Amino acid sequence: MNTTEFVQHIIEERNEDTDMKIYCEASAKETAQLMSESFIYPLYGAAWTAFYDMETITQHLNELHDSRNYFGLVYFITLLAGALETNIPLLFTQMSLSSTRVHILSDAIIEDWLECHDTNEVTNKCN
Repeated sequence: MNTTEFVQHIIEERNEDTDMKIYCEASAKETAQLMSESFIYPLYGAAWTAFYDMETITQHLNELHDSRNYFGLVYFITLLAGALETNIPLLFTQMSLSSTRVHILSDAIIEDWLECHDTNEVTNKCN
């Protein structure tokens, strides 16, 4: 899914009022972790190999997360994926729809991003 499809899907899901769907928080956390790992590691690797300023991106993501701007963090990742022509998983979009799930998704994203960044190299896992 590209950036345009991401936005279109959010609009469609919002119109269907998916915020009201019942979900298990433990399942949501596990799902977010699995989805984030499969998306964020390659995204980090793509940004690194494209010579993006990884320190600045990481600092910005940390600031968004620390200020609890979880929607901002998710949308920044979406913009980054669009700039790098990286596909966005459908599940990423679905989890971006509610404040509870976006918080869980944001936590998973920052954890995976920092894991790649803290190694100071792009390993096989992060590309």
